[in-house]
Amino acid sequence: MNPTRAEIDLSKLEFNFNQIKKHLHKNNPRKKIKICGVVKANAYGHGIQEISKKLISIGADYLGVANYDEAIKLRADIPDASILVFGTLIHSKLKPAAYVKRLLKNDLIATVASLETARFLDYYSKKIGKKFKVHIKVDTGMKRIGFDVKWAFKNIAQVFTYKNLEVEGIYTHFATSESNDKTFAKQQLNKFRELLHQLKKSGMEFPIVHTANSGAVLDLKDSYFDMVRPGLILYGYYPSDNNIKNIQLEPVMNLKSKVTYIKRVEPNTSISYGRDYYTDERSFIGSIPIGYGDGFWRVFSNRGKVFINGKLYPIVGNITMDWLMVNLGEKSNVRVGDDVLLMGNENNYAIGADKLARMAKSIPYEICCAVADRVQRIYLDNKKTL
Repeated sequence: MNPTRAEIDLSKLEFNFNQIKKHLHKNNPRKKIKICGVVKANAYGHGIQEISKKLISIGADYLGVANYDEAIKLRADIPDASILVFGTLIHSKLKPAAYVKRLLKNDLIATVASLETARFLDYYSKKIGKKFKVHIKVDTGMKRIGFDVKWAFKNIAQVFTYKNLEVEGIYTHFATSESNDKTFAKQQLNKFRELLHQLKKSGMEFPIVHTANSGAVLDLKDSYFDMVRPGLILYGYYPSDNNIKNIQLEPVMNLKSKVTYIKRVEPNTSISYGRDYYTDERSFIGSIPIGYGDGFWRVFSNRGKVFINGKLYPIVGNITMDWLMVNLGEKSNVRVGDDVLLMGNENNYAIGADKLARMAKSIPYEICCAVADRVQRIYLDNKKTL
């Protein structure tokens, strides 16, 4: 069996979840704020089913997914969770009535970001004889999806006329909550508040109002409202170096493999494709069966390092689709079968997704999501393998 695996520690997920709860209570002690655990993109590479089960078991109120395919797959494993779909409704190959019936059968919560979606859901929900629960999405500055805040009042008023929709919530999304400068985020928040005020004056109220993503949870406490939507911070990373690190987080994933081959080479020996790296001295080269086909990017070639037996070793030569090589030095105690830590935190040895992201000029979200499906996920809880 391939020794490359992602070890997912659910007890660390629980730790991060509880840290978020404490932080919310500290900033708003008079109100119980709901938590929507964001599990889209296979729970940021961590495995949507097991992560979602754990989140619900420890008190998450909602789960947030990107699209209806994710939601339907998730519903099969978690029959009772409130699942909010952030994406817009895209018509499937099924006939519209059959499609909406399938969504209603799975008791999903839809995002309404256009009148077209609202009319579609209302029309077919009426035919089926069951109301569709929805949250309205408002665009206050992201310019992705949602009713433009300038004209949102009129459109939302129209949505409220559709009797087969149960309007449960309303939300927006920040464009710059991860930045040092929160000016634009605060402008978005003010526009959203003003819209809520206008809607309330006209009798349109919402049981659940939410705006705060991970960055806003950390350092924009005025954005909490009734619910927050933590994503990356659940998995143990801050969205950016700019966010205030005011809660302790533990990385949930350790990306690991094993040394499976060692050979001794002479000085001035080239390693891997392109011959970009030459040894300076007689060296032991260890081969590890993980590459860019597993989501460990080629950009880490000749730059990244890995932990083996508590010591850092440099990645040498170009990372290939299925392998990377490390220089173990002229004298080495490393043996075939020794564990390799490529990303994560173990026994105080840390190579965080944030560090890899800086190296790749990327973001930790992308590093975590890149871990390929062919990498086995192994789940631990309180140091026991599930």
